[in-house]
Amino acid sequence: MIVALLMLLSRADWVLSSLYHGDQSPGGICLAVVALFGVVLLALVPLALLLPAWLAEAALRVLTVAAAVYVFQPAIRALPLFPVELGAVHKIGLALGTLLLAWLAAAKLSSAHWRRMQAALVVGGLLFVTFPMLAVRAMDPVYVRVPTGTSAQGATVVLLLDELNAEAGEQIAAAITQAGGAPRTHRIRTVGASTITVIPEMFGGPHVPQARVCTPTAVCDRTGTFDFSRLRFDPSDGVHIVGFHHPYCAASGQASCARFAPPSRPPVSSLLCSFGRLLPGRKASDCDWFAADDWKAFRERVRDAAMQSPFWQSGGGTLYAHLPFPHPPGHLPSAGLAADYADNLQLAGQIAAQMWRQGHERFGAGFRLIVISDHPLRPTVWCKHAKYRETGCDVQPTAYEGQVPYIVSSGDDSDKTVPADNAHLFESTSSRGSR
Repeated sequence: MIVALLMLLSRADWVLSSLYHGDQSPGGICLAVVALFGVVLLALVPLALLLPAWLAEAALRVLTVAAAVYVFQPAIRALPLFPVELGAVHKIGLALGTLLLAWLAAAKLSSAHWRRMQAALVVGGLLFVTFPMLAVRAMDPVYVRVPTGTSAQGATVVLLLDELNAEAGEQIAAAITQAGGAPRTHRIRTVGASTITVIPEMFGGPHVPQARVCTPTAVCDRTGTFDFSRLRFDPSDGVHIVGFHHPYCAASGQASCARFAPPSRPPVSSLLCSFGRLLPGRKASDCDWFAADDWKAFRERVRDAAMQSPFWQSGGGTLYAHLPFPHPPGHLPSAGLAADYADNLQLAGQIAAQMWRQGHERFGAGFRLIVISDHPLRPTVWCKHAKYRETGCDVQPTAYEGQVPYIVSSGDDSDKTVPADNAHLFESTSSRGSR
């Protein structure tokens, strides 16, 4: 029973991540967890019945210690000794360390000490998993206002194109120009290397370069925590949100909100796959689901939600649209990363142009379109995926490492403010008040 409980606690990160990203339903998560608990218990029965008592006891101690190390592996991986992505050497080192601890527990602890250690491991595991959830409830709310430099009386679309290279911004700007806009294009610094490290800071949160999901609505880092459920928008700003990957709708005060989840494996398959991430030669991305048709349908749902948001029927305000363009993968069956990215970039340009036309027709000269990105294309991430290992990862290194585009098109050229980076796109404060 102790081993099964620790195995469940070890998958808390999978449960929390699935809830945070929305890629599994609560019902599917419960089904997977119950199935795991049952499988572990059934696997332990023959261990207890078929082995001699002393050997069964030693085996249970080894399994208990191994499961406990798995519970605390997020904290272990946060140590300076380990990189963000564990290599084979680090994984083998963790395995050898686990075996050493397991041998000590099996050979050196008396029965009384072992029972106390079991209790300590379970209590420690429960505290480790639940403490972040309790801690974020004590955080002050973050009150968010419309993007810096935006008039609350106007109409603004903040179009966040995920994984848009700085130089690719020229193609987006060209599409807006063809639609009748007069975009101004700049290159600014990105504050993080991934979506999960950038978006919190964009909404006024702390710098979280090693962010990981720690509650269904929050990410944690040694430097701080950001919880979407603590975000408070001012209803008078008329903020509408369409997005994916983050629990945007956990915030309050939005005029409307639509959140989508990327395609994923079935829940039981996803949970089982998560166990293998610590094995040498395996990567976290091995559990991602990149069926071309599923991703194409997902992208279309998010795009359509943005183009049909209640914002377009409102008298003004702000639409924040975080769209999975030109984010890989593509839907071209045998294309390499460069071809997929180019195709997705063309689709992103079409969306930006449509946004400009629709906004200008609806709101006139008071309309403003801001195009920004969270981070550039990451070849080091995508080249590891099975599709691009087979079809080719022929992407040229960017000349603007660590930069993203910042494009503004509006009928009013008076505001020429350009941020230095993509942090704090929204104004925020820890107390309610005026700007």
